[in-house]
Amino acid sequence: MRIPSAAQIRALDEATTLNEGISSTDLMERASRAFVRAFRQHYGPERPVAILCGTGNNGGDGLVVARQLMQHYHVLVVQALIGERSPDNAINYRRAVKAGIKIHEVKPLDPFPKFSDRIILVDALFGTGLSRPLHGYWANFVEHFNNKGHTTTALDLPSGMFADAPSTGPVLRAERTISLGLPKMALFAPANTLALGEWEVAPFRMEPSDLVDNYLTEPNALEAYLIEPKPLAKLIKKRNANDHKGSFGHALLLAGSFGKMGAAVIAGRAVLRAGAGLITCHVPRSGYEIMQISFPEAMCTVDAHRYRMTEVGDLAAYRTIGAGPGLGTEAMTAAALRDVLTRYDQPMVLDADVLNIISQEPNLLELVPKNSILTPHPKEFERLCGTTEDDFARWRVQVKFAKSQGVYLVLKTGYSAVATPTGLLYLNPTGNPGMGTAGAGDALTGILTGLLAQGYAPEAAATVGVYLHGLAGDLAAEDLGQEFLLAEDIVSYLGKGFQVLKG
Repeated sequence: MRIPSAAQIRALDEATTLNEGISSTDLMERASRAFVRAFRQHYGPERPVAILCGTGNNGGDGLVVARQLMQHYHVLVVQALIGERSPDNAINYRRAVKAGIKIHEVKPLDPFPKFSDRIILVDALFGTGLSRPLHGYWANFVEHFNNKGHTTTALDLPSGMFADAPSTGPVLRAERTISLGLPKMALFAPANTLALGEWEVAPFRMEPSDLVDNYLTEPNALEAYLIEPKPLAKLIKKRNANDHKGSFGHALLLAGSFGKMGAAVIAGRAVLRAGAGLITCHVPRSGYEIMQISFPEAMCTVDAHRYRMTEVGDLAAYRTIGAGPGLGTEAMTAAALRDVLTRYDQPMVLDADVLNIISQEPNLLELVPKNSILTPHPKEFERLCGTTEDDFARWRVQVKFAKSQGVYLVLKTGYSAVATPTGLLYLNPTGNPGMGTAGAGDALTGILTGLLAQGYAPEAAATVGVYLHGLAGDLAAEDLGQEFLLAEDIVSYLGKGFQVLKG
């Protein structure tokens, strides 16, 4: 599913009305029905609803929602007289008046409305067309309701939030955001999390989003997509009756050092749980017994050094290599990494300390095999790519890095993002805060390595792996609770994740 910019959303709306021969107000009715269906799933009719409507098209949507909700709820409209009404807003205002909806008008300098604690607010003040931060009376209006703590649902996006840029002014904080038709980039930005609350998309029929470039070309717009399960399910490799462990690939894992062998165990288990047939773990001498006892399915090669990786033998037997968890960044380890990169030319998975070593020695980037998968968390990303001003700028830097280096760059956040060498950005909807625990990233390294070992194309491995990692975490949290979650639980739920993904 395409994640369009605000301008592209407007173009899709226009294309839908043109190609279907309907009016823009007809499209508003359709979108509002989708919102109302979602809204009714969460809130019963026993509580009254107040809809805060602006004078633009988002306010027009709010007026339509008011008419549709009045069949089920006691509804009041607060009409904020922000400026001149849009034509569609004016039409729906007249329809609301005709329907007998109670409308309370508010203009600058008026006292702010007051409601009982039981009321549910629907925020339809400002939509995706907002082009500047809120200020003056309307900024204070928003802050007034933020301080009241009402249950608030945002219609499309919280007022004050930009669809595809950082929000610098006040934003009306929502308990829930129901995005109309398609997701927006703002939904995935970590800085917006508290204002969005829980969010979902309320789909309705419109022009296919993958045809957006036919209607509007934006040279600076990110070409972003939501990772969805149905397309991923088609990428899962089928297993045949006579397949054996050699059919599913042999992976080499370079991980672990003194005091950090757990990272190697978690990543190694994830390699096999993701479906690889064989794994060899190269570990320091002090980690040999740990690996053999805690992970008997693994084969081991042992470094000459007692505490860290300093040399790696022949690489010819391995379909892919995963490297980084718990390795450390000592000079001897960095030299061993350089040697490995010099001798291996197939896509690899690089994480954690390998990325930190590369950040210290940027010329190593030239040795990273094309189409490799790099998986930094935000701090590792900063060390690798530099600091950015906001989430949107960071996505742009991520895409630029992936294109220039010819790699897949996975930025691990609440909604992890996968940038491709062709300039695409995939945003992942799975995962939960319970996965913010030691070793969760090591599990992802293992999953990606296991998929590459089986012969998945790097783009398929990256998108399937990131989605599956988050899905396993969601399934584990559902059974165990987020607070209880360990990285090993993510690995243990991979099988259930595969079953859910395959349907």
